[in-house]
Amino acid sequence: MLLPLPEKLWNRYSAAHLLNRAGFGGTPAEIDALYEKGRDGAVDYLFQTKAQNDGHLFPRPPLMEPAKRVESKNQMKAAPTDEERVKIRKDFFRTEREEMLSLRLWWLNRMRYTSAPLLEKTTLFWHGHFATSNQKVNDPYLMWQQNETLRQHALGKFPVLLKAMSQDPAMIRWLDLNQSSKQHPNENFAREVMELFSLGEGHYSEDDVQQAARAFTGYRARPETGTFFMAPNAHDSGEKTFLGKKGPFSGDQILDLIVLQPQCARFIGKRLWQFFVAEFPNEETISEVADLLLNNGYDIEQTLRVIFRSSLFYSQAVVHHQIKGPVQWMIQTTRMLEIPLPDAKVLENSMTALGQVLFAPPNVKGWDGGRSWISASSLLYRYNLAAYLLSGKARILGGGRTKTAQLPLGTIAPPENRTTCNLLLEPLAFRIFNTPIPTRDFASYMSYIKKQTPPYSDNAVRDLMQIMMGTPEFQLN
Repeated sequence: MLLPLPEKLWNRYSAAHLLNRAGFGGTPAEIDALYEKGRDGAVDYLFQTKAQNDGHLFPRPPLMEPAKRVESKNQMKAAPTDEERVKIRKDFFRTEREEMLSLRLWWLNRMRYTSAPLLEKTTLFWHGHFATSNQKVNDPYLMWQQNETLRQHALGKFPVLLKAMSQDPAMIRWLDLNQSSKQHPNENFAREVMELFSLGEGHYSEDDVQQAARAFTGYRARPETGTFFMAPNAHDSGEKTFLGKKGPFSGDQILDLIVLQPQCARFIGKRLWQFFVAEFPNEETISEVADLLLNNGYDIEQTLRVIFRSSLFYSQAVVHHQIKGPVQWMIQTTRMLEIPLPDAKVLENSMTALGQVLFAPPNVKGWDGGRSWISASSLLYRYNLAAYLLSGKARILGGGRTKTAQLPLGTIAPPENRTTCNLLLEPLAFRIFNTPIPTRDFASYMSYIKKQTPPYSDNAVRDLMQIMMGTPEFQLN
């Protein structure tokens, strides 16, 4: 049951857990500030900050706008010689690669420094849900535009977001709606909107796919503006039979019929729970979250408010049992260490090695998450990445002369904490793990620090942090 956590059980560890799951973690000072607000005040605070406009702090990176993109393509076609055509093409694709690098860095920095971490975290959730890759879209501007659409509706009502995504130019290109006409309906979007976005496999028929595909014919995006429009001559306005209903359904009406299905609420509720809470919810929990969604009109904010206040969210089976995804690991780690993100090259290499490149999910299903984040090679890379961030030595990751910012060790371990083992170890362990450390591990860390001589040097503090961060426990939230 999603009963509220008793206020007497709210503590620093609860606040840290909320900040980790509803955002990207924080420093001990940020955790304490959230703890002081109390359970309800902390949850309210995370939702209130969604109204702050980070757009002024994180303006859109320089991307080629649609009209300029069309012009460049026309120049390629009109080039008088093959040599000039090849040069224009090379310049065009080099620019696109640079733009995608800038776009990824832009969003990662937004997650790192945002005043609204819950909004960015939920945007990341929907990016994995409506998994769209620039490897097929081939337009960084459209990918940025989709990201803004996800952010705009992230904490709103799911039916509104679902309709917005059906008319999103990047999605139209990703799932081939721009090629769908009444003479030749393309079934890709119709299938995925049910299988992956709303109902799940086994809750619709092949006839439903074919009938829905007819309703989405004529969906187009204008190349010169990057905006949606309906091509009336390509749209099939005839009668359709879908999920047991008959009528001349439009695409929006098809989506209305989908969200009326109780299975849609179960599907979305389960996905929310898996991302924010636990990978394997039981049937009772899925039903309860589904009921919440059905009763509040699929209001994501209201649903998450209930989840983030619930005892189940703070239970032993949930806290520190979620494997950090690569993006979560990177943002949370740099926030905890109070350092900027690495440069674009190191970030790109790291996200590729760890298996989560933004705007490039592996397929239409998105990232599997959970245990799939960890393999022998990726775990070793995480350990080396932690060492790199702590030391700033780029050679650890083959980054040439690239360096990270120096750790603010005076803040992380002030002089007054360096006089005894306990004074150093306990605050450091809370900063890194946000959870009580098992006695066995505590003894291991204590064994190391006892070999050092107080007052403990910067090197001793850094080495102790590297030992802590090079553990399986550090991979968990």
